[in-house]
Amino acid sequence: MSGSPIPSFIGKTFDQVAFVVRDLDEAQATFGKLFGIDRWSVWKDQAVGQINKTYHGEPEDFGFSCGYAYAGDTLVELCHHDSGRSVYKDWLDTHGQGLQHIGFRVANPQEFADAAQVYADNGVEMAMGGERAPGNRYAYYDTVDDIGCYTEIYYVEDRILEVFARMKAGEILQRPASPQ
Repeated sequence: MSGSPIPSFIGKTFDQVAFVVRDLDEAQATFGKLFGIDRWSVWKDQAVGQINKTYHGEPEDFGFSCGYAYAGDTLVELCHHDSGRSVYKDWLDTHGQGLQHIGFRVANPQEFADAAQVYADNGVEMAMGGERAPGNRYAYYDTVDDIGCYTEIYYVEDRILEVFARMKAGEILQRPASPQ
């Protein structure tokens, strides 16, 4: 990769590993058996209500569901493709189940925009992204050839950070409603 240097703020909060799975219930059982991770918050239809959803630069109405749990300070995410074109479906078709992305949380919309610009300057394609308005945005960058998986850059509003903290403490939670 050549071009602009990646800003150091991107690496400040590496906090997520994500796996694409065919069956959320089965994957939760497997992670419980292998790693003792047994307190999953499963959020069905996670993409419902999201806006500005894109897939390889084109608008797309993909759907997905996720299971979330913590292993120490790391958020473990199980991603299930529900519908549409998505990087989850692509991963299943080309790699099967497995580690699909790592995630870095940035502090705010400006850091997100700065990261997006640096990735664009370096020729790293945004493969999929969207927003859960207001104040929550994510983008998957195609770093598969570089590191073997996608890289997610995201930010969330404080109320979602509070939800993460409660899950980390062991609570099983439903998906937070979008503010009106």
